[in-house]
Amino acid sequence: EQRLGQIEKEYILSGNQGMIAPLERFLDGEMKNIMRERKILENKRLDLDACKNKVRKARSLATQPQKEGVDPRAMLDQAENELRLCQAEFDRQAEITKLLMEGLSQTQTNHLRHLKDFVQAQVNYYAEAHAVMQELNNELSGNAEDGNKVGSSSPPQANGTAVDAPEGVQDSMSNVNLASPPPVAFPKNAHVF
Repeated sequence: EQRLGQIEKEYILSGNQGMIAPLERFLDGEMKNIMRERKILENKRLDLDACKNKVRKARSLATQPQKEGVDPRAMLDQAENELRLCQAEFDRQAEITKLLMEGLSQTQTNHLRHLKDFVQAQVNYYAEAHAVMQELNNELSGNAEDGNKVGSSSPPQANGTAVDAPEGVQDSMSNVNLASPPPVAFPKNAHVF
């Protein structure tokens, strides 16, 4: 059990260092930055849409006669200047976001490498645990064979055949029908979580 525990600790440590820690660093750092920049881009797009609507409105007013001392030409010029500024800010933010998103392809390659390392750690863990259990089984089989010579009980079978169980357990297990529904029915409105 100590050897299995040590193997499991090594597996957990390598899984944490190889997959979980890099993924957490990515999510806490780079991904938060990307999401923040995408949010800013969305806000810039909304500002740009609002400026475009102002220009449309100013153009429609420019065709009408001047009212109440408001010059439609001045309103149109101001709206077009705001539109140019908003378009420039949107383009700059779009470029920043695009560069960050392009960097994700490299990050994806790194995550794939970390995933492969994690799978390899799992393969190693299960192989080592299997080897330890085989060793234990061989030791127990060797001890049981030595005990058989003295008149001890037969060894458990490693090939999946039935192992001798205490008589009471075997009798109670023979009454179990796995195909039948459970003896107690749950109410239809009961929720199982």
